[in-house]
Amino acid sequence: MNRVMIYDIIYSLAAKDGREKILFGSSAAAGHKAFERSITGEVFPEMWIELPLLGDPWFDVHVPAEYYDVSGKQVSYPGQGGVYAQALSWFANQPNGTVRQLFLSYDSSTGDLDHPAVQLLVNGPDVSVPLAFLEAAGRADLCDAYRTFASRMPVQWYACYVGVFPGRAGFDGARWLRVECLLNEELQKTYADDAEALRRDLEQVGFSCVNDELVDRIQTFARTSFDLEFQFDVSEEGLALPTLGASLRFNADAWSDGSSMMELVRLMTQVQEWGLADDRWHELAQVPYAKRVSFKGETIKIYCYPAFVKLRWRDGKPLDAKAYLLIGAED
Repeated sequence: MNRVMIYDIIYSLAAKDGREKILFGSSAAAGHKAFERSITGEVFPEMWIELPLLGDPWFDVHVPAEYYDVSGKQVSYPGQGGVYAQALSWFANQPNGTVRQLFLSYDSSTGDLDHPAVQLLVNGPDVSVPLAFLEAAGRADLCDAYRTFASRMPVQWYACYVGVFPGRAGFDGARWLRVECLLNEELQKTYADDAEALRRDLEQVGFSCVNDELVDRIQTFARTSFDLEFQFDVSEEGLALPTLGASLRFNADAWSDGSSMMELVRLMTQVQEWGLADDRWHELAQVPYAKRVSFKGETIKIYCYPAFVKLRWRDGKPLDAKAYLLIGAED
């Protein structure tokens, strides 16, 4: 069973029973093409579908190369060359244990399949790895920005990925980078109880748009049993720009375990009351599945579930909420 067929089956099951119109909009054809242009190696990658929870429905796709699948091999993308091919070649030749995934992330909702973002997920805090990636991706000009940002991060933060946007229109060649930061459990508990600690650490990395409402909503996230993450756009000077994302991550069991499901319902009800989602989030609970499918004597397990909810702010003002579906396949 080829991987494009597997992707189409996974999407069809997630979008059935009217969910395509409610959650996914008209992005299916572009999402299919984006996946087709990005697969490399031999396995089906564990990938993401990004959905807004407010406004017109659409989705973007984030397709990774898995390090264990491409390590030490001559690999290429069927539909992307240039800096994308350079970054992939670099990724495939990294030492074992340093990198995890290399994503091509598409604004498939706009139909732009020629200029995806390229994002690296790492396995540790070694700053040299993201710096080498930026050089491989043609953005050595942003290395100093990453060094500065990393030096300003609180010690309990861990930068799990860095990404650049070679074709993002309207951003002067996207002269900024994106960094995702994980927190340890102790610090998340601190933020849940101490607004000033949260405010201080956001300001420490240069985020200048902290206000009481933003802090209060992040604290609401921090008080849950789910893991909190921050996402920053970082300027050439190494300072957080005025756009911030705060995400919670769920595992697959959260959508079947009774107590976790009740917590998710309370959380999403609150997000809707804040005006950052409409009632389409109820459909997320109908999406999760894990099942085996067969084709011409071959059987595989496929799965799909909502793994993230993210809030976003720009210039201190809330934008909307998004959900991220994790999809994959395995023998």
